[in-house]
Amino acid sequence: MKITYDWLKDHLKISAKEDKLLEKLTDIGLEVESIENLSEGLDLFKVAKILKTEKHPNADRLKVCDVDVGDKEIKKVVCGAENAREGLLTVYAPPGAIIPKNKTKLVVAKIRDVTSYGMLCSESELNLSDESDGITELSLSKYGKNIGKSYFSKPSSNLIDLSITPNRSDCLGVRGIARDLSAAGFGNLKPEKDKKIKSNKKQTLKVKITKEKNQCCLSFGSCLITNVKNTESPQWLKDKLISIGQKPISAIVDITNYVMIDINRPLHAYDADKIDKGIIVRNSKSGEEFTALDNKNYKLDDGMCVISDNKGVLGLGGIIGGVRSGTEIDTKNVLLESAYFEPRSIRKTAKKLNIDTDAKFRFERGIDQLSIENGLNKAAILIKEICGGEISKIDIQKIESYKKKVIKFEPKNISKNNWF
Repeated sequence: MKITYDWLKDHLKISAKEDKLLEKLTDIGLEVESIENLSEGLDLFKVAKILKTEKHPNADRLKVCDVDVGDKEIKKVVCGAENAREGLLTVYAPPGAIIPKNKTKLVVAKIRDVTSYGMLCSESELNLSDESDGITELSLSKYGKNIGKSYFSKPSSNLIDLSITPNRSDCLGVRGIARDLSAAGFGNLKPEKDKKIKSNKKQTLKVKITKEKNQCCLSFGSCLITNVKNTESPQWLKDKLISIGQKPISAIVDITNYVMIDINRPLHAYDADKIDKGIIVRNSKSGEEFTALDNKNYKLDDGMCVISDNKGVLGLGGIIGGVRSGTEIDTKNVLLESAYFEPRSIRKTAKKLNIDTDAKFRFERGIDQLSIENGLNKAAILIKEICGGEISKIDIQKIESYKKKVIKFEPKNISKNNWF
């Protein structure tokens, strides 16, 4: 479980230094495996402007670019990107910089007899996304006055990697860790300020959980968000995900990942227009196949929990979605899923198919069954704020109810001598 002190402070009112936090985490049984300085070397990556491009004299597909990096001296950079053009704002890495994606250290190099002083970087090379076709394009309105300045915001805290034991699934979200620290007297837990969906619009995609032997989906919550405009995530959301080593993909996907890490509530977003008539949560039949979001094809055994429609399998419940119903940048209507799956079934299926995902890691350890609505509320409202659209009422289908348990406890009894 990777967190940062900055993210933790979203949930914990605290003034102590980071080194005190590290000591306290270990004291309460949340072992700190490693600490990484996120800002090291990132200050070398500068906002730059291409002043001129010329065809490379010895290579048809390469260009020689004159690049303004805020210094008096204009840098010559050899670049193979088709979108490298005069006037483009992009990200420049000088000799000595280490490329985040492949950890290559740049040096002054001759490329087909032309000396190149550094590199113009794609989003993929910067670990910002999977986009590798062309160099990063920055908006003139946002970055036009920042030429020569560092592209990356300097993080004020380190990346902390925690070893969470299987019995502490409550600490697989930042808020759970904050709650545990607060209970131990380290800071005060901030109250949750999450808004609730207010809608009179019905969720029109029918969801059915089949009542069959070994059905591992006990509850399936969903809401429909229509007329969205999927887009690039705002900077604050990108920064959150990048701070823990994740790549921003699109606003819809980034929001589901953010909510999962923030409050330990895995979600899944479907392109509703790709679902044939409705959702059926059922056990798989031997020989069924589907292509997952990791672009691998999986052949299923009997009894694996699948999310399907009339055409077949859409994904493995609690483990991984499929490409057929995945959201894309042109997605207009989103079905948001927040469900509960039994840990044993998740573990068995994932081990059989050799799949390891963040959602699987959480579901196999046990998720709070009462977090379904909270997750939908948090994610749906964020999608509306960033992507627009209209949110339906929350629909929850269940085959088994789970009631909140209240344990009455008198703190004064701790001082009595009859505990041992």
